[in-house]
This record gives sequence, C-alpha cells and structure tokens, in this order.
Amino acid sequence: MATTPIPAPEAQATVSAFSRITGALLNPKPTFSDIAQRPSWVAPMVVLILISIGLSVALAQRTNWVEVSKEQIAKNKFASRQFDQLNDEQKARAYEQAATRSKVIRYVRGFIGWPLLLLLSSAVYLGAFKLFGGARTNFATAFAITTFAHLPVGLKELIAIPVTFLKDPSAIDPENFLASNPAAILGNDLQAWQMVPLTFIDVFGIWALLLMAVGFSAADPKKLPFGKSLGIVFSVWFTFMAFFTMLAWVFS
Repeated sequence: MATTPIPAPEAQATVSAFSRITGALLNPKPTFSDIAQRPSWVAPMVVLILISIGLSVALAQRTNWVEVSKEQIAKNKFASRQFDQLNDEQKARAYEQAATRSKVIRYVRGFIGWPLLLLLSSAVYLGAFKLFGGARTNFATAFAITTFAHLPVGLKELIAIPVTFLKDPSAIDPENFLASNPAAILGNDLQAWQMVPLTFIDVFGIWALLLMAVGFSAADPKKLPFGKSLGIVFSVWFTFMAFFTMLAWVFS
C-alpha cells in the first residue's frame, strides 16, 4: 500500500541583520521574538560602536574642555577644596591637565563604552528578570536583547554628531549633548544631584526601556507578560537613578 509522504516543515526565513536593526526601532514585537529565538548581537554592537566613535571625535574636537573641567571641579566639593589651596598658575596648569584627561577619556569611551555598558546592563537585567519574574532565558539571549534595545540611544548619539558641529563650543556639554531630557534644557543652574534624575528622564532612554520590556517578554512570554516585564525594567531603571542621584549628592 502506498504511503503518503509527510511534507517537511518549511524552514523559517532568516531575518537579515539590517532588518533586525530597523525592525527593533520600528516594529519591535516580531523583531524581538525573532531575536529571542536566534540571539545575535554583532551587527547592532558594530553600529553602536561606530556611532559612538563618531560622536566622541566630534565632542573631543569641539568641546571647550577647560571650561568643562572648571565646571566639574566647581560642583565637586572635595576637588574644590583642593583647588582652593592652589595659586593661579597651579590652577591653570591643573585645569589644562584635567581637560586633557577628559578629552582622552572621551576617545576611549567611544571604543569601549558600549561593550562595557551592555555587558553590565545585560547581567543586571537578566538577574532582575530571573529573580522577580522567574525568566527562563540565558545570558546570550539577554545580551542580544539588551544590545538591540539600546539602538534608540545610538540614534540619539547619531543625531548629536551634526548638532555638536553646529553648536558653539562653549554651549557643548559632553555628558548631555542633546536636548532630549529636562537636564539638557534647564542647563547648568542646578546642582549635580538634581541633574541626575532629570538626565534619566530621556526620550531615547525611555524608548530603550520600552524595547527592553518587549524583548524580555518575547524571550519568555508565559513567565513575563509585557506588563510584568515593563514593571521590572522600570524598577531597575528607578534603582539606578536613585543610586546615581545619591552618589552625586554625596560628592556635590
């Protein structure tokens, strides 16, 4: 008796790296479902690093680092006390040295800032989702989700490159280079600890948080419905904001 052959299941179409990058920004739910099934992070990491290098070069070349160093020292009570003991010539030399260090650090951040930040963020968020949500996923998946989810921040840096070249050097803040949060709009009139929470309320940063929630929910939808995932993401965000605000208050 003839048997009817069983058709082989169709292979799922592979989504290109470019489609994943654009999809993470414009159509996140199906994109992060695909990322959760086949984690990868190289393409978005390369994009983030290249943009970061471009921004770092722009900021390093355009920023008035001596004035930035003066403002940073003035807001730090420990550094201010030390500078008060110096004469004018020593202060001028110290400001130049601080400016050179800040400029070099900016270049270094362009190359290694994103990998370090994403490794740390992935570990923290994975721990939070496992602890509070019982997530059944691994670090590779969490790292891929976190990397793709931070593409809005990369978009922010990309927009900031031409903005940096158009700005007057005296108006450039290398730590808050685009007016996408209240801290950038209010300027330097507030204390450092008051600026920190306002910096966290960033349009692109909140966009990234929403994508994080979508991504981890896609990785384990039964354990992590979107509402629960969103709650965990913003709880971690609030904890970071409170910690860095307290740290700025201690040293301000």
